[in-house]
Amino acid sequence: MKKKLHVVFKTHLDIGFTDLAERVTTQYLDDFIPRALAIGEALPTKFVWTTGSWLIDYYLNHPEVAKEDKARMEQAIKNGTIKWHGLPVTTHTELMDRRLFEYGLSISKELDLTYKQQTIAAKMTDVPGHSIAIIPLMAEAGLKYLHIGVNASSAIPNVPEMFVWRAKDGSEIVVHYAQDYGETFMRDGWQDMLYFAHSHDNQGPPKDTAEVTALFAKLVEEYPDVEVVASSLDEFATAAWAKKDTLPVIEEEIADSWIHGVSSDPKKIADYKILLDLRDSWIDSGAMVIDSQEYKDFSEQLMLIAEHTWGGNGNVFLPDYRNYRIADFKAARAKDKITFNHDRTTMDFADLMSLISTNIESQSDANRRSYRLYEASWQEQRDYLHKAIAALNEERRQEALEAVDSKRSAITPLETSIEAVIPGKTYQFAGFSLAFSTTGGMNKLEVNGHRLLKDGKEFGKLSYERFDFANYSNFLSKYSRLTRWTSSWALVDFAKRGIEAYQEIRHEVLMPSIARSSMKQLADVVDVEFDLVFTAYEQAQWGVPKQIRLTYQIDLIRKEIVGSLKWNSKEANRMPEAYWLETSLTVANPYRWQMAKLNEKLSPYDVVENGNRNMHALTKEGLTYQGIEGNLSIQSFDAPVFSFGRRGLLLFDNQQPSLNDGIYVNLFNNTWGTNFPAWFEDDMLFRFGAKLACDKN
Repeated sequence: MKKKLHVVFKTHLDIGFTDLAERVTTQYLDDFIPRALAIGEALPTKFVWTTGSWLIDYYLNHPEVAKEDKARMEQAIKNGTIKWHGLPVTTHTELMDRRLFEYGLSISKELDLTYKQQTIAAKMTDVPGHSIAIIPLMAEAGLKYLHIGVNASSAIPNVPEMFVWRAKDGSEIVVHYAQDYGETFMRDGWQDMLYFAHSHDNQGPPKDTAEVTALFAKLVEEYPDVEVVASSLDEFATAAWAKKDTLPVIEEEIADSWIHGVSSDPKKIADYKILLDLRDSWIDSGAMVIDSQEYKDFSEQLMLIAEHTWGGNGNVFLPDYRNYRIADFKAARAKDKITFNHDRTTMDFADLMSLISTNIESQSDANRRSYRLYEASWQEQRDYLHKAIAALNEERRQEALEAVDSKRSAITPLETSIEAVIPGKTYQFAGFSLAFSTTGGMNKLEVNGHRLLKDGKEFGKLSYERFDFANYSNFLSKYSRLTRWTSSWALVDFAKRGIEAYQEIRHEVLMPSIARSSMKQLADVVDVEFDLVFTAYEQAQWGVPKQIRLTYQIDLIRKEIVGSLKWNSKEANRMPEAYWLETSLTVANPYRWQMAKLNEKLSPYDVVENGNRNMHALTKEGLTYQGIEGNLSIQSFDAPVFSFGRRGLLLFDNQQPSLNDGIYVNLFNNTWGTNFPAWFEDDMLFRFGAKLACDKN
């Protein structure tokens, strides 16, 4: 029997990145999809174009697509020249919860139902890894195969090329990893082979039928004894599933080594988390019905928040490798447009980097090299929140607006008549014994006789971290698959090119100090408040917030701490930086901590090599622990990214430190060099908490 080569045509959808998202989607509607339809009509036996389910659904429901064009799409679906796979778009799946991920799966299922299909294959592209928590949900939706095509310069998780990914409930999917968006797969003993005719970021389908015909002629020549067929991922997935029992099994978490990027826009993520919580309350009360049109329209916009494109391409929009320092950055931002020195005899380091990373002679790109346009690409992504709220009925819309707006408020002066907190002094309250450091963090916490903070650890401590060229060099050497082909863009994407020229950009960790404080007890609740301050020098040099309020509300009966950290007047800063909130708790057996992803509990210690062992985005359940002390939990309600054992940005050394070494919430970072927002200046409120149901010791 002849072997079969399945030829799958696909392009990588970035809803943005190469241009503003609105222009990208318009290009798909007006050019890419009509072109794919035309090629399929001309070459029905040689061309099948595969996309995520959202793009097909978006086209069929778009009000500006003519009825005859929608009918043409439906005919292509019936003819088999257009095919969706089982996932809507490439997402940062850890940023989603179970209901939102299930909504994404429902798009394919509804298309299947409408057009009498049975989709069993899915694909994610670019993002290097995902959570095992998606496996039960995908399996329940009837999916059997997941192809993951990794960004060409990112670390590949240490897993087999093809394996069975098995969740703890026994559900499983065949997972197929590729070192780029898509590559040829063949294996001894397999009759079926896979060839990806995969174009890169928003490059669209083949330009014409001649390109398709030429590709088939080339493949027939390269594989003379093989049947070369235009195919779908489903057809290859059927063959892969039949070989399932011969494949190795992985039961570990992989995680997402890009997940730190979602902390680049804390406001967007905090509002997104509020809307997810409201959605749950509406569903639980019966006010909102899953699968209602309101639910679908609302969920679609929230899903696009989790889509992996968060802004423009830094190589295109901002090839400026000079203006990092606060004053320089302010001036460049005010000027807006980026201009280049074209004289090779007078070029400095920044000019030469621009020459390498972008075509400085391109007139078509001249108007895109703009600070304002780069910022507009981030605002576009925030606008999904406004669209989500607009999809709600009047009552729920008002509730959502009020919930989001309630977080925006001034920091009022503390009452001077209330008792001030003395750092280092131990305070005793019904079962609680606690003390605070000079940062405002708790550095002593005992509940019912159980000591929950070892020396050097704190709960509630804010810190500010800056990064330098050495941090990035170390990170790139361990994380990035740099080659002579990828380095021109990857060194910009994953680093901050040009900072090496500025001696003041050096790694350090800074902490604020207490300016004012108060403590009061009302019945069984203790309220503690701190005004924190960085030095005037740090404010001027690094743009750290001028106002910071840290609060704790300690419920002595429920044994709970509800905390909040609010900052105002943070300046935009293009230098690489991060803000952390330490939420450490020390326990007898730190290996009993469980982390929640997509609302499923997973071990933070059971992560594959070259997955993400450092940082994880958690759903609202956060971290939970059951041990000799009792039941403990830590939640971060607005900032989902946790780092275990240390502040883990730009560390990719495959260590899995004990959670007793520290638990940190990443409030913000701008360490990415592309796609994600590169500076942030909004006022913010971050809510966090701990439940400390400790048995009496």
